[in-house]
Amino acid sequence: MREDHLGRFQMLWDCPFCGSEKLLGLDHRHCPGCGSPQAADKRYYPPEGEEIAVEDHPFHGADRVCPACQTPMSKAADFCGSCGSPMDEAAAAKLKAEARPALPAPAPEPAPKKKGLAAFLGLGCVLTVFGALALFCLVAVFWKKEAGVTVTGHSWARSIAVEQQAKVSEKAWKEDVPAGASGVSCSKEQKSTKRVQSGEECTTVRKDKGDGTYDKVNECKPTYKEEPVYGERCSYSVMKWQTRRTETAGGTSTGDTIAWPVVRLGAGEREGARSEDYTVRFRLDDGKDGSCSTTQQRWASLSPGSTWTAKVSVIGGGIDFEALSPR
Repeated sequence: MREDHLGRFQMLWDCPFCGSEKLLGLDHRHCPGCGSPQAADKRYYPPEGEEIAVEDHPFHGADRVCPACQTPMSKAADFCGSCGSPMDEAAAAKLKAEARPALPAPAPEPAPKKKGLAAFLGLGCVLTVFGALALFCLVAVFWKKEAGVTVTGHSWARSIAVEQQAKVSEKAWKEDVPAGASGVSCSKEQKSTKRVQSGEECTTVRKDKGDGTYDKVNECKPTYKEEPVYGERCSYSVMKWQTRRTETAGGTSTGDTIAWPVVRLGAGEREGARSEDYTVRFRLDDGKDGSCSTTQQRWASLSPGSTWTAKVSVIGGGIDFEALSPR
């Protein structure tokens, strides 16, 4: 934040005893009407256009309030000029705070309004839907019951992708175009945005110095805007490995010899990604059938015809296959 000093001015105060108004905080340490001492807590900022500038006034710091007569004295004073009391234990005068005017906020876009009962019912529906959804999720995750499970079958499958290089069309920013790309064609497109300073927002504030004067200051904060950042977006062709076919192997028994499929590669081909799946089919005591994929080791331990006790989700019927116990 940048601060521009606009000048120093006198605070004002009103005499609480004779009613004299707009006395000067620096020049009138006592009321010229009745002689009453100035009270630091009675100082206030003058209205716009009524400021009295202070020239060449030495600033010693905020006033201290005489502990005997409560008269504000310069911080440089060793004794009270009103009653003569020592100022050793005098407390500093409290500063007058001024609320900074808030910077104008951007006007929000008007939203369609609902009136009366329609608005109330609309809000009620939203709350009801979200409440019901949250309750449903909690039930689905935590509400489980014990049930008997019979393993009715198995299946397993393994696959290997066979890849071959082929020309594919892609797009990328110019700096990311891979070496060896062909048919490169680029055009200017917005890539991102950047935050740049667009100016300043300044607010004039008044700061109580605590000695009957105040400073007028411009506080300026930079403002920013978003500017587009452009780059070269390119279309091109490049040779890449693509899946042309998939070789598979599988079976339905834990007694099978589980192996990867035999792959015979043709010219320009190579083996790609491998995947495997081990599925157990089961029937609950209530007659419902289901299936679940699990690890090979767990799959092999669940022989067809074996019975187990399982934790079954009340919602959805999902089974925790890692927590089965023999019946």
